[in-house]
Amino acid sequence: MKNGTRSMGARLGRVAVAVSMCAALGAAGTEARGEDLASVVARAREQVESGAFADALRTLNTLPKSEIPPTLAVEAGLLETQAALVTKGEAAGAQACTKAIIAAGYDPEVARDQSPKVRAACRTAAESARKDRIERAGVKLSDLEIEAPEVAWAPVRISATASVAPPWLRVIARVRSSAIEGSFDLPLAPSPDGPLRGTLDPSFIRPKAKLDITIVAQDKFGDLATTALTKTLTVPAQEAIVALGDVPGSAVVLVDDKPVDPDDDGRVAVEPGKHEVEMQVDGATSSTNVTVQRGSVARVALSPTKGGGRTFAWIATGLTVGFGAASGVLLYTAASRTSEIEDLAALREPGTSLPATDYGQIKARDDERRTFQTVGLGLAIGGGVMGALALTFWLLPSGGGKKAVKKDAHLAPVIVPYIGPGSVGLSGTF
Repeated sequence: MKNGTRSMGARLGRVAVAVSMCAALGAAGTEARGEDLASVVARAREQVESGAFADALRTLNTLPKSEIPPTLAVEAGLLETQAALVTKGEAAGAQACTKAIIAAGYDPEVARDQSPKVRAACRTAAESARKDRIERAGVKLSDLEIEAPEVAWAPVRISATASVAPPWLRVIARVRSSAIEGSFDLPLAPSPDGPLRGTLDPSFIRPKAKLDITIVAQDKFGDLATTALTKTLTVPAQEAIVALGDVPGSAVVLVDDKPVDPDDDGRVAVEPGKHEVEMQVDGATSSTNVTVQRGSVARVALSPTKGGGRTFAWIATGLTVGFGAASGVLLYTAASRTSEIEDLAALREPGTSLPATDYGQIKARDDERRTFQTVGLGLAIGGGVMGALALTFWLLPSGGGKKAVKKDAHLAPVIVPYIGPGSVGLSGTF
């Protein structure tokens, strides 16, 4: 058994040694291959420097198409560009520099340290290669949406959609404004629901300005391609709005006591600041004060109601009659209780002058009399107050509030008394 264990251990040791040797050989092979590639590039460099451009192209052609370290690939591409420019012309030089540009991560300035001719060839190659990068990655940009502002100086939201989003991709909205010189870029970032979104700062949304917005694809080196996704937006002239919602066709709307015409959506353009907004409909009126900031929309809900009029007159009259009737019944009952008390107090025991009624009975009837009399008098007073209000309401013109005026009519001075909940006074239009 011990011999078997020792044999198994020996076999495992030999396997471990073999694996270690293979790994060492593989590493040595990779290093040797790297040294071989570097030596090929070094030989091509010497050939270019000595003017043997055709020999350099043949040497570089022995390099594999892939698995070349990026640094060697860039140098090899630039050497091939120099040799191709001399032996084959500008088009071949630009094609050769495409390899260097791709190996450098699409850096358009990969030939920054080369001769002017090489730099020119590489700029031509970079323009073509960088445009093709979007197509090779399968990136499709679409669905440009712009949320138009209701007023100037308000933020504008922009969105677009990218079919795929590789790590190197940046999408921006390039904005040109007629009110601002030059252009500016707004980065669009992925949102939780998918589209790329960005918000344009309110300071760029000048009144009446024309904005041209174009979607541009970029990487870390700059523009890759300008897409066909372009839209134009005209900024509204108004800087603040009061939104009233649904406005009846017969309504008169006043802002700071001046008639105005709301648009179809019930909106009125105003100057930023504090305003009194009033709506009059068929003799009913409602008003409120609102402060509107620049670049904002203040939403106001007005429900015109009449300040008095025939409705309140009928209600007050009904209450007067009701209070009066109830008061009369209670006072009559109190009077009858007084008669009953007098009759009970007059009863005597037969043949004597002693009272025949217990004092408790008389007191109970007197308590009832007092209650009926107190409540009856209270209702009588309430009926009198309601009667005075009813008379006042009947004397008021129908509608009881400010009288609506035509928007295009001349406003003559009008003074009207009004009574509302908790208030009595005069109102006027001058």
